Amino acid sequence: MGISLYRKFFHIICGLTLYFLSFKISYFHLGLILIFLWIGLSLFEFLRFFFYEYLPLKALWMPLLKKDEYKKLNDAWFFLTGLILSWFILKLKYFQLILLILTLADPFASLIGYYIGRKKLKNNKTLEGSLGFFVISFLITYFYIKTFSFFILLFCGILSLTEAFTRRDNFWIPLIGSLYLKFYL
Repeated sequence: MGISLYRKFFHIICGLTLYFLSFKISYFHLGLILIFLWIGLSLFEFLRFFFYEYLPLKALWMPLLKKDEYKKLNDAWFFLTGLILSWFILKLKYFQLILLILTLADPFASLIGYYIGRKKLKNNKTLEGSLGFFVISFLITYFYIKTFSFFILLFCGILSLTEAFTRRDNFWIPLIGSLYLKFYL
């Protein structure tokens, strides 16, 4: 099946753009931007499903779709939906943490799993990719919170299991991570 580096690069650039934007504008305005992006992407998805032949610039956005996303909602829609739910649940500091984990750990886990993964798990994920997700999310969390505790290890472990065993991890990682941070940190 292969891996789309274009897709991973797009994922990282979009996530980092939102992350750095979160330092420049108010948290309320960031939420509004997320909602408007979600509405725009939802409209695009509707047009893609029902008026595909009329959409321009296919060479730019078609490589961003996986084969199984041609007739389903794409992962970017779930990415934005998960972030919007996180925005409603969390304060800015922890929202930025979840956004950074989703932006960096998820695509790197995919790359690690694709290039060095041997032990298959569910949904075409690998043990090595999930361990990579754990390490990267732990490092991000440790340097972001600047402390080490059992709750941080548990947080990264839960997120890694979420990444490993869910189909729409771009939705579930921010949602489950946000609920954990809301109630345990």
